Amino acid sequence: MGAPAETLLRLCLVVGMGLGLVGIVGGCSDPDQPSTLSTDAPTPTSSSSSPSPSPETVEQEVEAAVRAYYAELTRAARTQQTARVKRLMATGCPCYQVAKAIDATRRSGRTTPDAAWEVQSIQVHDVEPGLAVAEVKYEVSAYRVLNEKNNVVDRYPRQQEHVDLSFVTFDEGWIIGNLVDLES
Repeated sequence: MGAPAETLLRLCLVVGMGLGLVGIVGGCSDPDQPSTLSTDAPTPTSSSSSPSPSPETVEQEVEAAVRAYYAELTRAARTQQTARVKRLMATGCPCYQVAKAIDATRRSGRTTPDAAWEVQSIQVHDVEPGLAVAEVKYEVSAYRVLNEKNNVVDRYPRQQEHVDLSFVTFDEGWIIGNLVDLES
């Protein structure tokens, strides 16, 4: 049995993820189900280019996973296509609600072409085998909600957010299992 901090961290992650992780372990192939967040370097496109360095530490892998998640979240909000971002998190994670909101916006015929998430800082902590937590400060841009005729129907102000994202490894990659708002 691990140290008390390790046991507590594992318990919090399991409770926080709820049944969302069950779908991951079940290995379903539904595009809306979580999958891994690859941290592998891209294959070079020509023999003269050198490959991008792969993350060498767990901390670097988790930081890359955080940045990839927020980039994908921005893409999803702007394109109204959530399948890829949904694969980066457990369905039981509170962060999954953002993907559901994007889906609802799409179904209502509305768009959010200005929405963007920009990471301000990342501090990886509480790293254990298969688990890690990242304290993230990020900004959500001010953005407009447009209807089918491109008329503005709503506006959202710029927001600063401060969260802890709990990551678990799955299939040699990282997914978000839980989110805790550190400002509430």
